[in-house]
Amino acid sequence: MMIDPKPFIEFTERLKKAQKIADAESKTQLNRITDRHWKRCKDNTATGSSPDSPTLAPAWDRSGVVETSEGVQAEVFNPVEYAAYYEYGHRQTPGRLIFIELHPGESKYGQAAKLVKTGKHAGKWGIWFKLKKPYVKGAFVMTDSEQKAQQELDRAAKRIEDAIRKGIG
Repeated sequence: MMIDPKPFIEFTERLKKAQKIADAESKTQLNRITDRHWKRCKDNTATGSSPDSPTLAPAWDRSGVVETSEGVQAEVFNPVEYAAYYEYGHRQTPGRLIFIELHPGESKYGQAAKLVKTGKHAGKWGIWFKLKKPYVKGAFVMTDSEQKAQQELDRAAKRIEDAIRKGIG
């Protein structure tokens, strides 16, 4: 009795083809989802009155899609040193004075900008502001966007799995 290996060889070829399709599709889907995640983080980052605040939203960045031993991955991140405080919230000392730099003629919180004549901020226009709250709540921009991205990844994985099943036959 002789066993015909032809069906096994054909099945192996279909598996290899399905694997190539799955690899390409997973990279494409991850790239698209990472782009949307990055854009959501950037768009949902509010610009506050702090002099450093305008640097937070444009600093959002993403890595490319890379292959690792565990599969493919991409990252969305913000390298600004105070990004974690914005994301998760932070404590502060009520009553502490902070300086908010403004342009000449500009006003904030009902105070017009004044030229500082002495000290660390000499020559700058701005206002002195007293902190009132002991805790500033986090914005959870990245956390909320990650939850949406995970849902998108789950749906994409299901579509890729269906394509593999269809390709195997």
